Formats: sequence, structure tokens, C-alpha cells
Amino acid sequence: MKTKSIQKLVFFLAIITLFFQSCKEKIEAPQQTIDYKYASSLEDEFIKTRGAIIKKYLNLEEEDPREFWFDLEELKKYIAYVEQEAKPLGYRNLGIRIYKGAYPKDEKYPDPGYSTVFLVPTGNRITSKASFSPINSTIIVQNDNIHEIPAYNYGQAGRPPKNLK
Repeated sequence: MKTKSIQKLVFFLAIITLFFQSCKEKIEAPQQTIDYKYASSLEDEFIKTRGAIIKKYLNLEEEDPREFWFDLEELKKYIAYVEQEAKPLGYRNLGIRIYKGAYPKDEKYPDPGYSTVFLVPTGNRITSKASFSPINSTIIVQNDNIHEIPAYNYGQAGRPPKNLK
């Protein structure tokens, strides 16, 4: 008798667990995603129009990096940090701007003379300016770099670059 009650309870719990797992919201792909065929054409165009010129003009020993890897968990931490730090500064509509950069030809840098990318947090901030006119009393600074929050760098550059294909 007890065995049947336990079996029914286990069955009921299994059904409830499946129900809640099926209720998880599915995350849709953002509109900005592109397929690999299109991405490959972008990479091919970069290689054809810029890659060889950069290597030749800068007299690099190997091809300049054109792909960079960042650990997903570390990126999540950085995004959480940006959200935490930007809120008290009055920033909303946060984003990330990606800049291209290059390390100086100095051995204290990880890839002297080669390209890098770094991420800079951005956001919108409403600021007030002194005015007697209510029309001109506030300014919305849109998509501004947040200089109070450090930028993010030091992913792993592909040297030599890893082709998308």
C-alpha cells in the first residue's frame, strides 16, 4: 500500500517537474544575427581588401589578428559589472561599443605591434542644464561612452587568425 502511494507521489513530482521545465521561456535569436554564409563573405572581404595590406604596410611577421576570443562567463561578469556601476551614475539603455586598437611595439604588451579590440560601455544619461526655460532644462546624452567604468580588453587574439569557414 505504501509502495503504491510512493510511486504515485514520484510520478506526480515527475509530471510537475516536466511541466515547469516546459514552461521555460525560449530565447529567440536577436534580429542582428547573421548566418555563416553572410559572415564568411564579410570576413572574405576584410581579408581581400585589408588583411594583406595591413601585413605588408606594417611589415608584420604574420597576419594581423582579425578575430578575438573572449570567455563568455567573463563577458557576463563584465556586463553585470557595467550594469551595476552605470545605474548610480544615471545611465540607462546600456550598450557596448567595440573599438579596434593596436598594441605598441613594446615587449610589456601581450602582442606588440598587433591589433586588439576592446569593449567600452555606453549608455544614455539625462543631464540637467541651468535654464529658466522648461524646454531647454534637460538634455539626453545618447549612446555616450561611460568613462567612469573601465574598458574591457585582453581576450585572445587569433595569431594566426582562425578562418570562419
